[in-house]
Amino acid sequence: MSHEKEVVVRVADESEEKDESSKLWTPGSEDQPRESRREKPESAEEMSEEELRKRIEEVMEKVTVADIVLDMMISLSSLAYQRMGIPHEVNEKFKDMEQARLAIDCLDALCGVLDGRVDPEMIEPLKSTCANLKLNFAKES
Repeated sequence: MSHEKEVVVRVADESEEKDESSKLWTPGSEDQPRESRREKPESAEEMSEEELRKRIEEVMEKVTVADIVLDMMISLSSLAYQRMGIPHEVNEKFKDMEQARLAIDCLDALCGVLDGRVDPEMIEPLKSTCANLKLNFAKES
């Protein structure tokens, strides 16, 4: 007898799913489209501190030191151009050649450290940027 009840419950559940999927959503109706009822990712403000910490840890497990160094190299190259005052119409007010030299020297050193340790497609553009920065530094000095 209990087996029959299970069958009835399953059939009822399946028919409810059918009814839900066969409903047509129209603008202005109170029923929301199926897509909008899905749980949306929470923003950082809506997550608890524990949930946020867990998500950050999950992301950090995948990040490599090389990823961080490559990001830092991109920042250094941008900062070097800015501190050389390039382009002049935008960055002249930030010109500081000693700071530019430090950024270029650090970028050059990091290129050497990562050479052979990361995919050449990732380091070659940064090596070219470093060479370009050195030429621009010589022109600006």
